[in-house]
Amino acid sequence: MGPGIAQVWMMGGHETAIVDISEEALQKGTEDIRESLTTMYQMGVLEKSPDHYMSLLTTTVSMQEAVEGASLIIEAVPERPDIKQTIYSQLDKLCPEDTVIVSNTSSLPLPDMFPDFRPGKFFVCHFFNPPPIIPLVELVKTDRTDQGAVEWLKSELLKCGKKPIVVNGFVMGFLVNRLQMAMMREALHLVQCGVVEPDDVDTAAMAAIGFKTAWQGMFDTMDYIGLDTVALVSGIIFPNLSNDTEVPAIITDKVQKGHLGVKSGQGFFNYEGERAAEVMNRRQTLLLEQLKLFKKYPS
Repeated sequence: MGPGIAQVWMMGGHETAIVDISEEALQKGTEDIRESLTTMYQMGVLEKSPDHYMSLLTTTVSMQEAVEGASLIIEAVPERPDIKQTIYSQLDKLCPEDTVIVSNTSSLPLPDMFPDFRPGKFFVCHFFNPPPIIPLVELVKTDRTDQGAVEWLKSELLKCGKKPIVVNGFVMGFLVNRLQMAMMREALHLVQCGVVEPDDVDTAAMAAIGFKTAWQGMFDTMDYIGLDTVALVSGIIFPNLSNDTEVPAIITDKVQKGHLGVKSGQGFFNYEGERAAEVMNRRQTLLLEQLKLFKKYPS
């Protein structure tokens, strides 16, 4: 996620630094960014050459060198509080008081876990994978967060072509992951009950739900349906939806067998004979084509 997030700011015209403890990791991250920029340029998503954006990038193993003069710091280390605490301790000594520091965490209530760290100027800025392509960014604030800092970051993200939203207070999973997991729970339930096969669920998601929600959101859809109809249908369907709170056996059984998805070659579908990189590249191409349409018809 780190290199991908850095690429977002480079594409927005900002001088950007990546810091890591490993020169090898920095080299790999730089190569990933250049490859991504090249693909986006070749597909007509970017107007300027990859070299133009790469000129904005600095890599270093020195935290002090990376943060010098920075107005924004984005922490994207693994989801381990002990590692994050070490990073925050270093940043607190190196950064001026007005520096905005955010975390790309997807699950941890970090401002509550570290209440004494930069009160008001530290909150969550959650990007989605792959960061250079997916427009949405979740800004998660608390009642102690400086609203001005949130509005400033939101404005800067808009300039980078992102679609930031604000979540007022920590809820597990923030917004998007909660919506995704609610749909996944029902899909897993229906497959486990033998009502439908996984490929038919995916077809329904892409050819109906996703096809329409690409331009029409949930609440907009409800307005189109008519709220009286929504109320009627909700009363009929809600009582029959899955409300399981345990991980379903259809998932745990596959995990026990080592069927983990693309990375293992087998999940709900069979990826044997294809390298994981090929699968991911195909996904990237499709998402970039979608991004071109998203930019052409902005909401």
